[in-house]
Amino acid sequence: MGVLDDGIIGWEPRTRGKIGDEKMKRATLAIFLAVFAVAGASFIITSGILEGVFPLGGEISCPSDSSPYVLTPIGTRSENFAWKCLVCGHAWTKSYPEDVYAKWRKAFLEPDFVRDYAVLYLRDSGYGGLPDPLKAEWSGGRETPEGLVGSETYVYRAEGAVVTVKYPVVLAENVIYEISVELSGTKVWKGRLHQRQFSSDTSDPLDLAAYDFYGGVGLFERGIYVIATSKNPLALYGTGGFWENVKEHVTNRASAGDFVSILVSRGDFPTGGHQIQLKSFSRLEGDPVILSFSANFTDPGEGVAVSQAFTNPLVLVPVGNLDAGKYLVEVHIVKFLLTYDADGKPVYVPILTFKEEVWTLEFEVA
Repeated sequence: MGVLDDGIIGWEPRTRGKIGDEKMKRATLAIFLAVFAVAGASFIITSGILEGVFPLGGEISCPSDSSPYVLTPIGTRSENFAWKCLVCGHAWTKSYPEDVYAKWRKAFLEPDFVRDYAVLYLRDSGYGGLPDPLKAEWSGGRETPEGLVGSETYVYRAEGAVVTVKYPVVLAENVIYEISVELSGTKVWKGRLHQRQFSSDTSDPLDLAAYDFYGGVGLFERGIYVIATSKNPLALYGTGGFWENVKEHVTNRASAGDFVSILVSRGDFPTGGHQIQLKSFSRLEGDPVILSFSANFTDPGEGVAVSQAFTNPLVLVPVGNLDAGKYLVEVHIVKFLLTYDADGKPVYVPILTFKEEVWTLEFEVA
């Protein structure tokens, strides 16, 4: 029993009922929140298992290892349906909501991400000589010239590989990343990345020409060779037995589906100091189609120090798929002697001849 404010006996205080109701409400709310949290966690875990991946902030990642380095075949019927992880190789099918997919495609990618993305893409495409970008210890970084505005340049180096990433400073969805990849001093790939789609730049095959001085010793005599393979042989550049494998694909009759490359060798020399450099390439339509190269051959002049080892200056040029027909390869040669002036600067002295030296080779694509 209690006493009310007005002194009447037989009533409980009114505040006790309010306190009890408030405690009951709080207890009910706590139970509700606990049940909701458990159910929510269960939903997240279950949906993550069933859906294969749980996009966070619009990102799309591999359901197997959570890697963000994934691709879908853009421009095909399988776009935003068939997916592949470039890290673990896992493949899955899923159509993501349009807003999530659009955000993924149009997102700005940091230069180091583009570096790893490109190298993983090339390794997945068969470029076996490149390092694992996620394990390599990269050096380098931003190399944008001082005072240059409107574009950025980043250069990274690791284990003989050099990756250059250039891009304009524009809206994220309009950024086109220009990428070049070198391995042991040879450019093995040049292309672009735009909205998660890679494309190769094959406008000038000399951009991807591979030079060597020792690998061809005892394999290629002086002359021109046609190489026919199932894909660009530079995909295997840097792997063991590369030049021996190239030699096995020498032919004078390629198929229409073959990837055609041209190899020019100066033959074996007992010392170093002999060089070859292709200066230009042109294609002249006709019958036969003429694939014309201009080349500089340089030899060491008197008194120039050279290595005392056999060398074979050669160059491999990936041309690509050719239509059926007859072809003629021409190599127009200019020769030089290398000497040095009093200040130690190189001087290239042309060797004058009365007649231009031109090497030729005919081959057919059937």
